[in-house]
Amino acid sequence: MKIKLLLFLFPFFLYAADNIFSDIPPASIELIDINPEFCDDKCLFYLSDNKKLFSFVARFNKSLIEDDELHSLMEVYSREIGIYYKLRFNPLGKSLEVALLMPKKIIGKYSATTIDTILAYLFSRDIDFRFKIFDSFDEGYDSLKNSVDEINNERFHFVIAILFNKESINVIDAINIPVYIPTMTNKDIKTKSNIVFGGIDYKAQMDILMTKINADSAIISYNDDSILGSTLGDIVKSFEPNVFLEQTITNKIAANFSDSIEKSKDILLDSNIFLNTPVVKSGLILSQLDVSRKKPYRILSTQVNYNPALLSLTRGNDVSNVVIANSISKTEQKLIEYGMLLSSDLQYDWVNYSTALGMDLFLHDMSNKFDRYFMESFSSNQVMYNINLYKIQDGIFVNFDDDVK
Repeated sequence: MKIKLLLFLFPFFLYAADNIFSDIPPASIELIDINPEFCDDKCLFYLSDNKKLFSFVARFNKSLIEDDELHSLMEVYSREIGIYYKLRFNPLGKSLEVALLMPKKIIGKYSATTIDTILAYLFSRDIDFRFKIFDSFDEGYDSLKNSVDEINNERFHFVIAILFNKESINVIDAINIPVYIPTMTNKDIKTKSNIVFGGIDYKAQMDILMTKINADSAIISYNDDSILGSTLGDIVKSFEPNVFLEQTITNKIAANFSDSIEKSKDILLDSNIFLNTPVVKSGLILSQLDVSRKKPYRILSTQVNYNPALLSLTRGNDVSNVVIANSISKTEQKLIEYGMLLSSDLQYDWVNYSTALGMDLFLHDMSNKFDRYFMESFSSNQVMYNINLYKIQDGIFVNFDDDVK
């Protein structure tokens, strides 16, 4: 079932789980042009000069009138008589058709925030669009194939796919239009050229973090008890095989981390700690490390801890030795504000950021009349993120200064 999306004074939205339409805002008045003759520029200026506002609006042909002054008049007169009129032309000359493929059952919060991110991007561009969601429930072969078949049976300009398993690519290869996967990198993946990857390169982030360690001190790796935590721990060992201490941090260990500190206090002084844990565990660990007399030289982390929640969790603690890598850059302020209205975080959530970046890439490829919101480049169908290092100072993230001790 298709449900129309009504957009008027922006904050009020209605959308269906499977189909979202724009741009059809509500109007309090509908005017019908019963005159069969086309009203050209001269005709419209005549109606305007004679204050025949209703006739002007009724006979104004948006697709055929190019004069900017007439479009401005149309906007003014429409507002005066209570009709919504979009001043800007759609450079595409057609409705943008976007598909979102995702397994809602396994991606948790991103089933909502990804939708909000795509809507925020589309609204910020002020274009006509059709947006349809395909829920594969999980990443099983049959589930994905059914969704892929449905996508192929309709006409879309491109697909955003929120997927995590490399095996899923074998099914996605059957899609012939451009596909953007914001949650994976192209490492060790061979696929067709129409698939672009936007995942964060944690190894590249770790490579830069390694330049900030004390090479003469022990390396400690605290890893989360998840696939990502284990992966980050393996990346640490790929750069420095002689990790002095490696520990998997469960929720229980994080809550009582002072016990681990007591056991390893002799090696903590001037050590290099890699914190491969999510923000809540990291906050607990940092808070308890702060009371230790043996201070590490550096505590380093990747994108997983570039999160304002970490600032709240460590407020009042000495975190001057913390260094965090981040690949989220500045983007168009208009897009950020639309994201905030729709509860999509584009400043700290890298999946949302990457999703909007993929939208930006494909739309710009369709028409170079759209200036890009993002500055990232692409190589071998992979987003090449800029990587910046941050420290925590006065309760905020600030750019890391090389002379910080």
